[in-house]
Amino acid sequence: MTTASVPGGRFTRSHALQNYDHNDVPTFGAFDRMVLRFFGFFKEAIYETNLENYRIRNVKVLYYLEDHTCHVLEPKQDNSGIPQGQLIKRHRFPAPGGGYITPRDLQVGSTIHVYGKTIQLTDCDTFTRQYYKQAGMDQPEPVPEEADAFQQTQEAMRVKTAVRPRTYENLYTEVMLGGGTLNDGMQQFMDHDKKVLRFYAVLDDVSNPHLRPFSLLFYMSDDTMEISEQYPVNCGRDYFPTFFRRDKIPAGPTTVDGPMSQLKSVTDYVQKHDFHVGKIVTLVSHKFFIYDADDFTRWYFRQHMGIELAPKIELQQPELVQPKLAPPPHSGYGTQADSLSSVINLVPRAPRKDLRKFYTNDGKICRFTAKFVDPKPEDTERVFVVNFHLGDDTLSINEPPQRNLGIMAGKFLKKAEHINQMTGKNFEMNDLYPGNVIKVYNHEFEIMDMDDFTKKIFADPASIQTQHM
Repeated sequence: MTTASVPGGRFTRSHALQNYDHNDVPTFGAFDRMVLRFFGFFKEAIYETNLENYRIRNVKVLYYLEDHTCHVLEPKQDNSGIPQGQLIKRHRFPAPGGGYITPRDLQVGSTIHVYGKTIQLTDCDTFTRQYYKQAGMDQPEPVPEEADAFQQTQEAMRVKTAVRPRTYENLYTEVMLGGGTLNDGMQQFMDHDKKVLRFYAVLDDVSNPHLRPFSLLFYMSDDTMEISEQYPVNCGRDYFPTFFRRDKIPAGPTTVDGPMSQLKSVTDYVQKHDFHVGKIVTLVSHKFFIYDADDFTRWYFRQHMGIELAPKIELQQPELVQPKLAPPPHSGYGTQADSLSSVINLVPRAPRKDLRKFYTNDGKICRFTAKFVDPKPEDTERVFVVNFHLGDDTLSINEPPQRNLGIMAGKFLKKAEHINQMTGKNFEMNDLYPGNVIKVYNHEFEIMDMDDFTKKIFADPASIQTQHM
């Protein structure tokens, strides 16, 4: 296996030709994705026609340094009639004197002989020149390329304008000699086909506070117009985008007397010079205020009409306020989040839970002691324990047993998400601070004290935030 040299353990491209047969670094590692590209051509004889004697076929010669293989590609030409693309597959090209072609055999201005074809090298890319320059073998300057009769014919066919343009005198002479009919609009169609002027306008209607945007399209091929309405999002209007179908629009106001009225002959129609940014135009008995135009329209007015259109006029569209219905009050069945999910979604979904918060604070409970506010005489001695569960922000109330109280102690309020009737929201940690009054299911409690674990949480506000991640 042929390898490349790396003196001192470092490879440079200049060693590619100088140290070609040493065994320090494998070639596929040193020259990976390094390709020399040359441009050239070869002549192919033509025997089928007397219009040309030979055909110039341009090719690209690629030399892969990693395995010393070559590849010849021919760029495709329109209407050439020749199968083009990959001309010679990638492999090691044999040299005329024996052996294989090496980078020393490839020079701009020289020729290479491959399978009976003589390829003239005319130029190379920038990387190839730098590669040979570092190796101490500069490539010559590019050689001018030759052109055959076919290429000259192709270049002549790309000319779009006639040498002598047709005039009205020529057309009149042709008609008089019976050579055709005079078509006034054909020349305009050929010159301006697919050229459309686009203006942006709004309907000038003071009775409507909301602006109705429109697009005014003027087709220069036949001087016709089309008006399309651009509907804003959630505007509430029925979708009929074609406000006026493509046709010529008479200049000035138009009236429709009735279905049996006689059509009036119209000779004056709206033209492209009637439109300007900042101008109010009357089209089909409607007034439109033009506030902008697209880039092509601005370029056409500036280049061909000598008119610089005014810059875009900013219009203040009143902000659309979308009414939002308030959710119905909680019915009392299930949790509030579960009931709200059935209101928002057509198919009820289970409310999402904060699993990170649940796994972090599961089993952590803040306990408070409380008593009734304005109790009855028999409830004066009753004491309650309010439990706030940090894992899911639920609340439960228990009543510890007391001797000779005469009241069944135990669970007073089961664990769930309850609403504090004093604030109208679900219970939070700050609602249970000693001295506060809470109200749940029409029972008012005054918070008296809290345990040591709860005191630590209230003493460090950062710990409260941690508990509510």
